[in-house]
Amino acid sequence: MIIFLNYMFSMILFIIGLLVFVSNRKHLLSMLLSLEYIVLILFFTLFIYLNLMEYEFFFSMMFLTF
Repeated sequence: MIIFLNYMFSMILFIIGLLVFVSNRKHLLSMLLSLEYIVLILFFTLFIYLNLMEYEFFFSMMFLTF
């Protein structure tokens, strides 16, 4: 149940980020901030997944680096 709630929370935040990205076509700074928000949500989802599956967090460090 907790895994499902984490993924639903991540998906809702990701969809909100996509909606903000699509709606702010005129302002470049808003688009860049929404892209950064989407990347942070993807990192959060990856971190939760790796934490629940008890994998190493080295991949999350690689995600942040590259």
